[in-house]
Parts: sequence; structure tokens; C-alpha cells
Amino acid sequence: MKKFKIISYIVLLIVLVILALTVYTSAKQDNSEDEKEKVVSEIRYLDTKLVDLFNNMNNIETRNYKIYTTKIEESKSAQNSGSGNNSSENGQSSEGASESGQGSEGASSDTSTSTDAQNQDTTNKGENYEMKEAGILTSNRDIDWTACKNELELMYTSISTITLDLYKQNVTQEDILNFNKELDNLTVSLQEENKQATLDNLTKIYQYIPKFAQHISDDTLYKTVLDIKKNVFEAYSKLDTKDWTAISTKLTDAVNTYATLLTNTGIEAGKQSSINKGYVMLNELKNAVDLQNDAIFLIKYKNLLEEINNL
Repeated sequence: MKKFKIISYIVLLIVLVILALTVYTSAKQDNSEDEKEKVVSEIRYLDTKLVDLFNNMNNIETRNYKIYTTKIEESKSAQNSGSGNNSSENGQSSEGASESGQGSEGASSDTSTSTDAQNQDTTNKGENYEMKEAGILTSNRDIDWTACKNELELMYTSISTITLDLYKQNVTQEDILNFNKELDNLTVSLQEENKQATLDNLTKIYQYIPKFAQHISDDTLYKTVLDIKKNVFEAYSKLDTKDWTAISTKLTDAVNTYATLLTNTGIEAGKQSSINKGYVMLNELKNAVDLQNDAIFLIKYKNLLEEINNL
């Protein structure tokens, strides 16, 4: 009987140890997945910010409209004109009465006139919102350097956290250090308001976005789209140099990478239509190189980017 109790205690102990290990392993895996998802979100954040900077170099909006605000002031003088006229008439009557010896009514008239003058100076202030078209052909390409600098400076507030999270995911130290180095180089070119240098530095720093995603994300579609965008941005950055040969080469690389999505059976069927559409738009962008026209290139670039960003 005593031997049976000892065996029962041992079995119970083993069960408890196994249960504890199972719970610990499950909790650790859940925590690991949460950390991975957090880093993927941070990569998406960096991607969005860098894409905005790329687009800002040609004042491109990924929406067809911009919302502008203007200050408006509405004078109350018109509203008070009626009361002002009445006060004026009363003032004249009061003056007449004053000449007749009714001085108290004249004093009342002066007070009324002063109040009306204050009312006429009072204004209603507010903002007027207006939507204006923001197409490639209808808007200028002036760069808002102040907005670009503010966007980049905002990124710096998150970089230290993102760097630590990348280290936790065992991303190579060299890639992390080089990313931060290229971010500093980008800052210098923005500070100098040098468009071509900014574009060159943007392409250098963006190449790390697909690298980070490749190491962390399990989403094949997302990782492939980042590779495609990297090649498209490299082509886009050459537009001002008129190096159409280099632009064509990079777009060919983008097309070849995109083609892998067409034969990938692991992608959900609901996205296949958008994938096919994006492939057609990418080829249209590549064909636009033959025209060597900046505006046509940018129109097709903008449309392509809007499509693949939704994949």
C-alpha cells in the first residue's frame, strides 16, 4: 500500500511537471508571436514613412485630392448696420434734445454709438475646407522640404525601439547598423534640400525593408511586394537623371519578381484579381520608359503604387 502511494505521488509529480512545461512553452510561443507581429508592424510603419518621402520628392499624392484649409473672417458690421443706423438717428434726436436742455439723453446717445463701433470691429473667425484635385498633370512638383524634415524627425523617435526589437528577432547586426547609418545620411541630404541625394539615400535605406521582412514575416505576398517596390523605387529615383536604360533595367527586375506572384498557389483567391491588375500596371510603367516622358511615367508609377499597396 505504501509502495502504491509513492508511485502515485511520482506519477502526479510527472504530470504536474509536464503540464507546467506545456503551459510555459505555449506562453513562450505566444509571446514570441506577439513580439514578431510587433516588429512586422514597425516594418510597415517604416515602409509607409519612406514611401511618403519618395512621393514627396515629386509632390505626389496617393489620393486624387488634397484638402486645403483657409482662414475666413466674417464681419458683423453688416449684421449691426440696422442697429447702427437706429443708434445714429437716436443720436441726432438726443443732440436736438440736448440743445433743448435734455443733456441726459445726449449722454445715452454717446454710449450707444460707442457700443456700435465695437460691434462693427468684431469678427467671426474660422476655417474653410476645400478639396482640390492633386493629379500629376494638374499640380506642381515643388517639394515641401519642411514637411519632409518633420516626417523624418518623427521617425527618429521610434528608431531606438525598432532597433532593439530587430535585435531581439536576431536580425544581423550589420544590417541594423547600416540601416541607421543610411538614415543619418538621408537626414543630411534632406537638411541640404538636395533632391537627387535624397532619392539616392532613400533607395539605399529602403533596401533594408525587404531584408528585415524576409527575416521576420511569414507573409510571402507581403515580402514579395516589398521586393517589387524596392526595384520600382530604384527606377523612380533615376527619373531626374534621365537614365532611361537604368530605369528600364530596374523595372525589368520588378516585373520578374512580380511574375512569381502569378504562379504562387499559396495566395488567397480573393487577391488574385488585384495581383493580375498590378502586373498589368507594372508592365505599363515599364513600357512608358520608351516614351521618355516624366509626367506619363509618374502617372503610371502613382497608379501602380496605389494598387500594390493594397495587396
